[in-house]
Amino acid sequence: MITVSKSDFDRQIIADDCPDTSYLEQEGFADRLEQYRQGAFDFVGIRAAVELPIPFGKDRILTRIKSPGLWGIESDSGEDYLESVFQEESAILAGMLAELGVKVH
Repeated sequence: MITVSKSDFDRQIIADDCPDTSYLEQEGFADRLEQYRQGAFDFVGIRAAVELPIPFGKDRILTRIKSPGLWGIESDSGEDYLESVFQEESAILAGMLAELGVKVH
């Protein structure tokens, strides 16, 4: 049985190339829209990832498994929020691994 630790999960922050910015055009968001247009912030996605050692004869092949991620996050969001999203994605990744028969501790 393959076993991994949640402490081995990596937080990935990836540029969101197709964010839905339509909410910035609503009333009350004029300042934030201007900040976005000036490049003060962008949008990202956050996901959890882990490398799994897959047995292959006497060797092991490493493969990377990633959670689907949450996208459309403002890049200047606070660290507490980014960490909470990562924790949610880590729980999703742990569930995915469990479905594959991988033990997560």
